[in-house]
Amino acid sequence: MGFRPNENISTPLTRYSINAILFVAWVTIVSLQIVNHVMWRDEPRALWIALGGENLIEMLKGLHGEGHPAIWYLVLRAAYGVVGRVEVLPAAAAIVGAGAVALLIFRSPFPRLLVAGLAFGNLLSYEYSVVARNYGLSALLLLLIAAAYEKRRDSGLVLGLLLFLLANTNVVGALMVGAFLLFWLLDVLAETGLRWTLPLRAFVLNAGVATVGVAVCGLTILPTVNDAATQDLSHVPLVLAAVMALVNPGGGSFSTLAVDAPSHALSALLFAAPLGLLPRRAAFASAWFALIGMTLFFALAAAGAERHAGVWLFFIVALYWIAWKDVTQALFGIARRPVMGSLAAVGTVGFGALVAIQAANGLRYDILRIVQGVTPESRSADLARLIASRSDLAHATILADPDYLVEALPYYLANRTYLIRRHSFGNVVIFSRAGELTTTLGEILDDSRKLKQTTGAPVIILLMHRLDQITPDQPYKEGYNWTFVASAEQIRQFTEATKLLARFAPARTDESYDAYVLE
Repeated sequence: MGFRPNENISTPLTRYSINAILFVAWVTIVSLQIVNHVMWRDEPRALWIALGGENLIEMLKGLHGEGHPAIWYLVLRAAYGVVGRVEVLPAAAAIVGAGAVALLIFRSPFPRLLVAGLAFGNLLSYEYSVVARNYGLSALLLLLIAAAYEKRRDSGLVLGLLLFLLANTNVVGALMVGAFLLFWLLDVLAETGLRWTLPLRAFVLNAGVATVGVAVCGLTILPTVNDAATQDLSHVPLVLAAVMALVNPGGGSFSTLAVDAPSHALSALLFAAPLGLLPRRAAFASAWFALIGMTLFFALAAAGAERHAGVWLFFIVALYWIAWKDVTQALFGIARRPVMGSLAAVGTVGFGALVAIQAANGLRYDILRIVQGVTPESRSADLARLIASRSDLAHATILADPDYLVEALPYYLANRTYLIRRHSFGNVVIFSRAGELTTTLGEILDDSRKLKQTTGAPVIILLMHRLDQITPDQPYKEGYNWTFVASAEQIRQFTEATKLLARFAPARTDESYDAYVLE
C-alpha cells in the first residue's frame, strides 16, 4: 500500500474529483446494504433503553448498569423525539459512519489508496455504518480529535470536550481516552520540557475535562447488571491469562480484525504497526500503551468482537494522522537516518497491511451482501412479515426461549413481548449470573397458558432449539450462562398443545427459531 504524500497526487481539481467519487461510492455501497439489513437484538435494544422512562432522568436511571455510557442513547432519544419513527436507528448509524468517512476523505493527510482502504474496510462500510451500534461514534470522535489536534492542542477546551464525548461512547472509547492523554502529555513534554508552559496548562485543563468524562462513564456503567457478559476467570490464573494474551494478541479478540489470518501473523502486524510512529515518539509510546491495555482488557474483563477491536485500530489511525508529517519525513529521509527510517518503514507496512486486510474483507463481504445476498443477522423481519399476513395473530403475545430472541421484534411489529425468566412483559433482557438461569419446556408451556388466559390474545412461542432434534433431559446452553431442558413428556405435552407456525432457516446470529401457536 502506497504512502505517497497526499499533496503529490495531482491538481486540486483532480483531488476533489477523486474524493467526491470515493465518497459517492461509499454512500452507494452502504445504502444498498442498509436496505437489506435485518436488525438483530443488540441494535434495537439500545433504542428501547433510550426510549424508556417518562423523561431524560428516568431514562438515564434505566440505563445505569447496562454496560454502555449514555451518548448513543441520548442521540437516539433526541432523534426519535424529532422524527417519532424507529428508523432513526439505522439513520443515526449511517450519518455517523458518513461523518467519519467524510473526515478521512476530505481532511486526512493520507494518500488516497490508504483512505480508500479505510473507507471501504469492513469497519466503516458495515460495522460502523450499517450495523446500528455505538462504536461508530468512537471512530468519528477519534478522527475529529486527530483533525483538531494540531490547532487546538495548546489552547481552548475543544479537545477535552471531544475526549469527554469519546469516553461516553463505550468502555473501549474510555480506555482510548487514557491512551490519548498519555500521548498528549508526552508530546508536550517532548517539545517544552518539564516546566509550566501554556501548552502544559492547556493539557491539564483538557485532561481534567476528559477525566470527568471517564468518571461519568464509570458512574453510568458500574456496577453492571449484565455481569454474565464479563469474563469468567475463576478457573484461570490471572497472571497466566494476561501473559498468554500479551504474547499473542492476535489469538484473542484482535483476531476479529483479520478472521482468516494466522494468529501469530496478525500479532506480528499488531506489534509492527506502532513502529511506524517512532518519528513521533509520544505517539509510539501511546500506541503501545493502547495495544497492551486493550489486550489485557479483552483477556481479563470482556471478550470483544471486530467492532471493539476496531476502536483500537481507529485510535492508531488517529495517531498516524497526527504524526503523518513526521512519518513521511522519516520514510523519505531513510538515507540520513537509516535505523529510524527502516523502523518507520516496517511500522507503516504493518499498519498498511492491517488496513489492506480490512479493505479486502470489506469489499468481499460488501459484494456478497449486495450482489449475492447473505444470511440475515436475524429472522425477526421474516417472523414480522408472517404475523402481518395473519389477521388472527395481529394482537398475539410473543414469548421466546431464550428471552433475547424477542428483543429485535418490536422494531418490526407492535405485538407485546413477554420475558419468561423475568415473568413480565418487556423487550430488554438482563444477562445476570443471578436469577433464573435454567428454564424447562414445561415452564414455557405453563407461562404461555397463563398469558393466554389473562390477555385473551393468541400466544406465539419461539424456540431456538428444534424439539425434533434435541435429546430429552439434556441441558442446552443459551447466551452467556442460561440453560434449557426438555423432558420427553414435556416435549409430548408441548407438541399436543401447540401448532407449528413456521420453521425459519438459520441466521448469522442465533436468532432463528421454530414458531408455535398455542392452541
